[in-house]
Amino acid sequence: MNDSPDIKPWFKKGNQLLAKGKCEEALIYYNKALEADPENTKIWDNKGVALSDMGRHLEAIECFEKALKLKPDNAKAWSNLGVTLGTLRRYEEAIECFDKSIELKPESSRTWTNKGTALFCLNKHPQAIECFNQALEINPKNSEAWAGKGSALRLIGEYKEAIKSFEKFIELAPPKALPLIKQAKIIVEELKNTLKKEP
Repeated sequence: MNDSPDIKPWFKKGNQLLAKGKCEEALIYYNKALEADPENTKIWDNKGVALSDMGRHLEAIECFEKALKLKPDNAKAWSNLGVTLGTLRRYEEAIECFDKSIELKPESSRTWTNKGTALFCLNKHPQAIECFNQALEINPKNSEAWAGKGSALRLIGEYKEAIKSFEKFIELAPPKALPLIKQAKIIVEELKNTLKKEP
């Protein structure tokens, strides 16, 4: 659906605020845009993201469902709905959403990573690794996929491969991930010590 001219400034401002993490302010602009164009799937989707980031997950789900009712082939909304369901530990439902998103947009590294994370949370580590590998095939610089792959490999006892994955994560992770980088470095040292002790 094309954005009508009168909603573009509100939608753009909402997106700028959302990108800065100012979710409450973003909501004001998304609501204004929806008053003018209530059938716009992209605005419902982004409003859902803002609500989810604020911890208002059930309201977010309603927004994603509204977006998908308007446009069932909105791959981004399917993925965002999956992320929110995953946050609520509704992992099976989340995976169904990621599958629908992947069916529509198979080249999304982020969605493959999200599916891998949901599978990891269900202790389905080999399947999770397959998803992380798919994500990394699309985007080898996806630091989250390297971290997820390392975690899954560690839990199935593939320590050498886990170390390689965590080292790639440490190399590629953005500065904002500093606490996770520190954690990964500790895990790498632990795994190296474990390997030294092996006969």
